[in-house]
Amino acid sequence: MRPEVSFIFGGISTEYDSSVSSLEHVISSYLGIPNIERPFDVKNIHHVSYKDGLVITLPFSETFTISDLHHVISGTGMAHGRTLVNALDEIASRNEYVVNLLHGQFGEDGGIQTLAALLGLRGTFGDPQVASLTMNKHAMSSFVSSLFPIDIIMVPKTRLIKANDKLSEEKIANSFRGPIVVKPNSLGSSLLTEVFHEPATSGREVVALVNEILEKDSAALLQEYVRGHEYSCGCIIDSLNVIPLPVMEVKTDREFFGWMEKSRKDMFDLEAVDDHNNSISDRIKSAARIIASAIDLYNFARFDFIVTSRSEIVFLECNYIPGMGSESIFPAMLESNGMTVIDLIHWVISNSKTYTRKSHLVRSNMDVQSLL
Repeated sequence: MRPEVSFIFGGISTEYDSSVSSLEHVISSYLGIPNIERPFDVKNIHHVSYKDGLVITLPFSETFTISDLHHVISGTGMAHGRTLVNALDEIASRNEYVVNLLHGQFGEDGGIQTLAALLGLRGTFGDPQVASLTMNKHAMSSFVSSLFPIDIIMVPKTRLIKANDKLSEEKIANSFRGPIVVKPNSLGSSLLTEVFHEPATSGREVVALVNEILEKDSAALLQEYVRGHEYSCGCIIDSLNVIPLPVMEVKTDREFFGWMEKSRKDMFDLEAVDDHNNSISDRIKSAARIIASAIDLYNFARFDFIVTSRSEIVFLECNYIPGMGSESIFPAMLESNGMTVIDLIHWVISNSKTYTRKSHLVRSNMDVQSLL
């Protein structure tokens, strides 16, 4: 008997479109497989509305099409949704195994993971504390810097900016001599991320971007721009091992992989790195394996790095739930490894360890009265 899988996607997040793209690619790939060859059955698709956060559930059937998926996304003619907590409680009561494709804030910042843990929900949610850590770029960089000597893995020099810091053009001119990257601390997909090659003369633009970020995020980052080649390494994690996927080089014309590049396929190229006698690939895979093991990741994740002209490896960030869209980096890694997104989901169901919330209640055998 084949295992059953449900999906949850959408969400009130700046990465809503990425979540939709991930689900569309997964379902399109699934529908392209003859029924007899499908490694699992799909039970339900749960859509978290971008407008109000309510959940609409669409049962999967043999006649399901991508048009049906677009119908549930639009909400046209659909029944009223349920609150997320009520929906998750119902899902847990049916013992559904849920693949979480909610990207960005709430989907991978520990929010949905906490609810899943409290409700005993089965699926790919993982540890809430780990999700929260990886979503916080500043905290994650600090964590990685504590794992490695700087001659093994470096992190960019970074300044955390909050609303009460009152960043000014004068502070920009006095603080930064070289190129900087301005980015949100916890938004994904490189949203509102840009490089400024002359920050001293671009103070107004930097301040404006920081203020825009602070409308959507609790903090912004001013980070030194590291010139070099960008690489990404995904991992799949079973109950015993972290297994790195092929390393992919991300090539762009302006040596920067920002929102503009990510939103247009013609502005970047992906190339699998030949592992044969390639020390860069080996070092990146080793770093990804060490980081994933140290923070106790579940299921799968993706790590991004820059390699300088002096072969220094600089950690950028961790993607707790990497995009699964047809043009995303993680599916390209899977393809280079001889896998599809459907193979990945089946592998996770069969091999990945299950997160279990531990009891925080500490009981003592000592007679409390003896302490009085």
